Amino acid sequence: MSSKEYRYLIVEDDPAFAEILKVVMGRVRPMKLIGTCDNTLDAAKRIDLDKPDVLLLDINISGLEGPEVLEISDHKPKTIVISSHPEEVMENYDVEYVAFIQKPLRNAEQLMNAVRKCLKVLQTTA
Repeated sequence: MSSKEYRYLIVEDDPAFAEILKVVMGRVRPMKLIGTCDNTLDAAKRIDLDKPDVLLLDINISGLEGPEVLEISDHKPKTIVISSHPEEVMENYDVEYVAFIQKPLRNAEQLMNAVRKCLKVLQTTA
């Protein structure tokens, strides 16, 4: 695996779930947390300012709908979509994402597999 460090941003309005994401992601190398946002308006600013490689994006969140944050951002990180309603994601949003995580997180491996998939995409496009 590459020695490059990849930066990620968490966009999640549930503090407990955001903490779970941080703990699990802390076990994945070479990933570095650059911040968390609990609404999409802050997230849009952070995405363009900090240019994360990976975005963990809750779809149902305050501010804009999750996918809209990607539409208004100039920077397009590889995205892991998070939602408790997978059918809603598939039917209502035109989002280009690498992986999908359904809430509640059943196990850490579910998230780690999604991140590995993102890393593989990042490494092949670098």
